[in-house]
Amino acid sequence: MSNLPNLTNICTECGGYENQPMLRLMDNKSFAVLDGKNIDEEFYLKNFGIPVDGTTCVNLNVELGGGELTLFDNEIVPLSPAEELLTSGKLYARGILLKTTFPLNDENTEEIKFIDKSLNIYIERADTFEATEYPIFELFIMFTNPKSNKVKDLINKIKIINYNSNYKVRINALILFGKAE
Repeated sequence: MSNLPNLTNICTECGGYENQPMLRLMDNKSFAVLDGKNIDEEFYLKNFGIPVDGTTCVNLNVELGGGELTLFDNEIVPLSPAEELLTSGKLYARGILLKTTFPLNDENTEEIKFIDKSLNIYIERADTFEATEYPIFELFIMFTNPKSNKVKDLINKIKIINYNSNYKVRINALILFGKAE
């Protein structure tokens, strides 16, 4: 097991607990909650797999003060209820693994507090075009059914929004595509 940082090393204003439990990705393909050297809980990813017909990687910065980065847009157009199937043979984004990296200091060279590090993710449904924003931190993973041909089973668009006015955020994403049958 690698040497784990304690919360004091990550965030001095969060209380500085010596043995703050931490969620970590382990070498055995599991997420584990570690309390000191003890594993309290473990979530295994063993036997996980998802069909993939195409991929793309994104490695960009999201600008400050309302900067937006569209990670994918399936460009679904409003259809009549009789036509609510995807276009056969076309690749559609079906999944995303997103890692964000926050800078240590803001544009004024002041240290960014752990509690102030955040981004928003904008998710638009393909069947209703309703969109919702959620706050995210360092890791976001989402998969839809990779073989469904139904518009209702698809996300139309995902973008990242940085409302922070004093720092950019680095985005690394793997976007997975599935072909409609």
